[in-house]
Amino acid sequence: MAGQAEFVGVAWNSSEDEFPNFIDRYDLTFPQISDEAGDVFARFAVPTQPAFAIVTADGEVQTLFGSADEALLDSLISDAAA
Repeated sequence: MAGQAEFVGVAWNSSEDEFPNFIDRYDLTFPQISDEAGDVFARFAVPTQPAFAIVTADGEVQTLFGSADEALLDSLISDAAA
């Protein structure tokens, strides 16, 4: 959808049993998936967490390693939408 971003959390180093506690602790409201096999992390060449893979509508991928505050996320989303 034009002008919108979708967030999906990908857990790698934890088990399915730990998901609810992590989601509750950080009050996450976007979908979370498990990647225990590391397939998603390998696809985006992410060796560690935290990291972000920003995928534009045309499939271009930008990867950011480390944490991001709201201002940085806003900037990344704006750049990806341009």
